[in-house]
Amino acid sequence: MKALHAALLGLAVSPPSLAADDQWQHTAAIYMIAASIDGKAGVGPVTADVDVGFGDILDNLEVGAMAAYRGQRGRWAVIGDLIYMDLKADKAGIGPAGNTRATAELDQLVLELDGSYAVTERLDAYAGLRYWDVDSTLTVVGGGPLGETLEGSAGDSWVDPLVGVRYAWPLGENWTLVWRGDIGGFGVGSDFSWHTTAYASWQLNQHANVLIGFRYLDVDYEDGTGANRFLMDVGQGGPTIGFAWTF
Repeated sequence: MKALHAALLGLAVSPPSLAADDQWQHTAAIYMIAASIDGKAGVGPVTADVDVGFGDILDNLEVGAMAAYRGQRGRWAVIGDLIYMDLKADKAGIGPAGNTRATAELDQLVLELDGSYAVTERLDAYAGLRYWDVDSTLTVVGGGPLGETLEGSAGDSWVDPLVGVRYAWPLGENWTLVWRGDIGGFGVGSDFSWHTTAYASWQLNQHANVLIGFRYLDVDYEDGTGANRFLMDVGQGGPTIGFAWTF
């Protein structure tokens, strides 16, 4: 399934220089990502492929909201990220005979809260929690043994602990390249999750930055059995753009 998914970075959107030790520096950002989604979703006995590239992005996103915050004081920072997406996608021509059609609806909220420490002026180490709240509705037409329609609807929520690093490369006076990556889950929430982001920050003036980059987030979560089974084994990623304001 595909998405104009959102999310540039519940990460540091501020310039690489450290904030003064005795005062807070705040950065707020809004952003979006033109993302493909690939993998599998499952509800009870119904499992469907949700592989869609970014050719149908606008068709799949019904509602989306994305925002991030970073507060920094000296070497320490707190980071928050919000992603909400209401997605719907169809995939036809699947199954052995090519006459099966799957429709997947995904209502997804992802909240992230991290604490970060600047090991050097360019390198940060961070740890935190990523909260997932997902509702799925799957319909597979012609998916049963006799070609009947299979349907399932369920939701689940979980929290993934995560650890990661962030590195910034200043490029001249107004440009900075930033890479961020983390791993999480560890069987506490999902079985495993990982995330990577790379972006360029262009400083328009003392307060405003334009962000252009790429993000990918992968999660492998399964819980319950039988009619109570819930599966979300998907990767989501693509080019992203945002705007940040520092004050």
